Amino acid sequence: MQINRRQFSALAGSGLLVPHALAQTPALLAQLHEAAKKEGQLTWYTVPQTSEVAERMGRSFSTRYPGVKVNVVRTTAQVAFQRLNQDLKAGAANCDVFTSTDLAHFVDLKGRNLLMKHTPAAAALLDKRVQNMDADGYFHASSCFMMGLIYNTAKVKGAAVPTSWADLADPKWSGVAAMAHPAYSGAAGAWCIEMRKLYGDGFFKKLAANKAHVGRSTIDAVTTVISGECSVSAGPMSLAALHASKGNPVATLAPKEGPVLILSPSAILASTRRPNASRLFMEWLLGSDDTARIAFEEFGVPLRPSVPAAPGVLRLADAKPLLAPTPPQMVVQIPKVIDLWKDAFGV
Repeated sequence: MQINRRQFSALAGSGLLVPHALAQTPALLAQLHEAAKKEGQLTWYTVPQTSEVAERMGRSFSTRYPGVKVNVVRTTAQVAFQRLNQDLKAGAANCDVFTSTDLAHFVDLKGRNLLMKHTPAAAALLDKRVQNMDADGYFHASSCFMMGLIYNTAKVKGAAVPTSWADLADPKWSGVAAMAHPAYSGAAGAWCIEMRKLYGDGFFKKLAANKAHVGRSTIDAVTTVISGECSVSAGPMSLAALHASKGNPVATLAPKEGPVLILSPSAILASTRRPNASRLFMEWLLGSDDTARIAFEEFGVPLRPSVPAAPGVLRLADAKPLLAPTPPQMVVQIPKVIDLWKDAFGV
């Protein structure tokens, strides 16, 4: 079943959606908008969305706030971070707002005094489990998704449906399991950290021996399963559910060990030349009805308890158990799992 604006509006109108004005006063938003119009635009480097959704979000923001254009740059996590660092090294303030699936990026940027300290009023609306990601207020959760098991419903049926993360290394899936490379994808890096906790360093060699297909993005893993090139994968549950709603032969489930939570923080760069447009965009990202509706239509996981979720979407409160690496773990362990992956796969 596809989800549309009418269904979202019906749920929101039932009282589930708390108006953002409770946290963001109209006066604050109007003041920021007036100041932002003088700056005219901002550039958003983003990772978690598909290119189409990221562009749609940029257009939605500009519709809500006329006179402020969003230049969207969407890539994978490590590519985005590399590009940002190249900008910073060259003294080019190209990026105003940065959104990534790799928490370590924000810890690193904060440690180098490259982020602006700013807490949006909308942060008060977030689920308490994702508030205060950074105690000093330099970066904030702006979206999330869960990594789960994805399978092709035309090829995988009944008792053959995988139920455990360990199933991906089962020889019966030799050559037909797909996943993303942690050196490119922040979500894949988080997933690898949790797999290492569950199964140890040798798990990656088992995946390699099973001739797993490797792409750069977790989005690619879902696409590969839908095409039939692969039968199973580790991928974003929301993206798989979205494609399933459109009639594609794909389904998703939470493995018995728990899905892996991928939190995507956003932050304003200290070097921004458009501070007001950036602050307004952060308020919009965290607290607007626009982003809530887009997340609903894309089968996303709501970060605000008051926001409705599409039918069948696993909410934060319902995911038990839930695997989630902490920012310090991401910082320390991402390089380790990348090395383990390269040693196992040779790439």
